[in-house]
Amino acid sequence: MLYPTKIERIDDKLKFTWSDGYENTISLKFLRDHCPCATCSAERDESPLLVKLPISGQYEIKEINLVGNYAIQITWGDGHNTGIYNFDYLRGLKEEQGGV
Repeated sequence: MLYPTKIERIDDKLKFTWSDGYENTISLKFLRDHCPCATCSAERDESPLLVKLPISGQYEIKEINLVGNYAIQITWGDGHNTGIYNFDYLRGLKEEQGGV
């Protein structure tokens, strides 16, 4: 099983270094917008074209905690913390470069 050996904050991004040496960097906005919790997933499925106004602290990280040996839980600046980002999910996230 692949797991991050290091997670570091670089400006408005998180850089993950994986147990196989692979590195990927994901913006905080992309991570939050792809929160895997049931509420956020349902909102994306029901209203994919809905434009939401940002909430203060929404894209700021207060805390990151390890969940067992398989995931991290992020507490965002607005208090949202129900998303459990499992390592397979994090490894598979691909942020499009140069998008809108």
